Amino acid sequence: MSPQRHFEGIAVSGGVVTGKVFRLDPRRLSAEPRSIPDEKVAQEIERFMKAVEYSRKRIQKIRKKAEQATDASHANIFDVHLMMLDDPMFYNETIEGIRREKMNAEYMLSQTVEKLATLFGNMKDGYFAERVSDIYDLANQIMSLLRKDVRHPLRDLREPVIVAAYDLGPSDTVVMDGSKVIGFVTNIGGPTSHTAIMAKALEIPAVVGVAGFVEKVATGDTLIVDGTSGKVIIKPTAEEIKKYKIIQQRLREQKQSLCVLCDLEARTLDGYSIELSANIEIPEETKHIKSHGADGIGLFRTEFIYLNRNGMPDEEEQYQIYKDVLGAVRPKPVIFRTFDLGGDKFISGVSFKELNPFLGLRAIRLGLANPEIFKTQMRAILRASMHGNAKMMFPMISCVEEVRQIKKLLREIMDEMDAEGVNYIKDIELGIMVEIPSAAVMADILAKEVNFFSIGTNDLIQYTLAVDRVNERVAHLYQPYNPAILRLIRDTIIAAHKNNIWVGLCGEMAADPMTAVILLGLGIDELSMGPIAIPEVKRVIRSVRLADAKRLTEEILQMGTAAEIKRLVAAYARQIV
Repeated sequence: MSPQRHFEGIAVSGGVVTGKVFRLDPRRLSAEPRSIPDEKVAQEIERFMKAVEYSRKRIQKIRKKAEQATDASHANIFDVHLMMLDDPMFYNETIEGIRREKMNAEYMLSQTVEKLATLFGNMKDGYFAERVSDIYDLANQIMSLLRKDVRHPLRDLREPVIVAAYDLGPSDTVVMDGSKVIGFVTNIGGPTSHTAIMAKALEIPAVVGVAGFVEKVATGDTLIVDGTSGKVIIKPTAEEIKKYKIIQQRLREQKQSLCVLCDLEARTLDGYSIELSANIEIPEETKHIKSHGADGIGLFRTEFIYLNRNGMPDEEEQYQIYKDVLGAVRPKPVIFRTFDLGGDKFISGVSFKELNPFLGLRAIRLGLANPEIFKTQMRAILRASMHGNAKMMFPMISCVEEVRQIKKLLREIMDEMDAEGVNYIKDIELGIMVEIPSAAVMADILAKEVNFFSIGTNDLIQYTLAVDRVNERVAHLYQPYNPAILRLIRDTIIAAHKNNIWVGLCGEMAADPMTAVILLGLGIDELSMGPIAIPEVKRVIRSVRLADAKRLTEEILQMGTAAEIKRLVAAYARQIV
């Protein structure tokens, strides 16, 4: 039987690309071999032994905590790791390898682990086969101690590649050379996963939720990724490459035809204007603001500053980044969202061991629990506000008390800065993300506390419908057109306008042209999306009347299912030129 070549997943970032694969395997330990002089072999062995001993103490500490928190049977899981540390096949094999081959500890550890993983993986006894993941877990702990500066494999790409991975997290994408990555394919994920958001930011084709894909592909394989249809082809034939080159050229021509809209307003046929802003992941993306006709930055994600580093960024480093971003787009506005860490984004020095991280110490909760880290960021944003049109926004607000805590902390910061003679914009606009159902329900009260709302539909849908947005097995339940979601958005907009504040929307719903028409009909003031989506959304908005969008929305709000709404929207879309 010939190996499978054609795969299909969720199309999350449009376009077509053909290129070579770089396969990222998070379980595989990689280490460059480095020769050790004879006189330093004993020192290298001692370095490995110290890393093992430190790992032993750490595991024993974790085991003790587990025993106190749960029971002895749960804590016994860690005994497997402790036994492996003493196993001659693991411990002695690595030491003998260093002595025999005169190679560095990292390389010899990786060689030992690969041998053991192969040996255990081939055993028929299920117990030993299951120990493979334990081997990798333990080895990763030791490797992290041996390496002072871990070089991520995506950091040093030498040629353009399509990255194939089980999944890509923020700590993966933040280190990679964006100019060398031309596409993504991942086993898991959905339309609002980090991989999808990053692909749109980089304007490269991406397909996610391709079950079993990374196991079937190897680094160096030729791949076609169709981020518009969700199709992926391994080792395409000459005929397939020719076919997709034609599709690629057609998409390129469509993109060029939209460029004429860049300098035009997003104004309906009956004269109503709406702001279209950009979601930005990294400072380098500011170049897309003008080229795609954005009215500003509606969401600047600040998490990248904290990821993949030892220690926290200080105030000065953050100030320079925020200042440069403001200068790059001045006089257009920039909404800086304070860090949304936790969940799938982990940082040095803060513990995140939680059973449900997306429902735990995340975003604003993390900031309020670590006020010194939070205050440093707010001070940096306030200082940078002197250099452009800055606004500050806080994520994952669930109640009024949190907003009042933030404002109290901000008042303290401003008093300190006044005493120090540090300049800042005293009446900087403050906003919150409405992305938790409780915030949408309490929007009328919350609106009295801030200057604006930004509805974060990615999480609002996830939390309202109780759907993991990166789990492909329940992806069909993640429904932007679910009537409950549209009603929450409607109610939030009404509450904001009654209290004379403006409201935007910065989730992936904003990037869908027909959904943008619905949001227009609901009365949204601003939409923020990946820069690449702005021209097409602008084209559609300039092709409709506000009065028609309102009538469409009124009809939608009477419907009971997402399927009914989809059918109506599809029929309406066919009427737009």
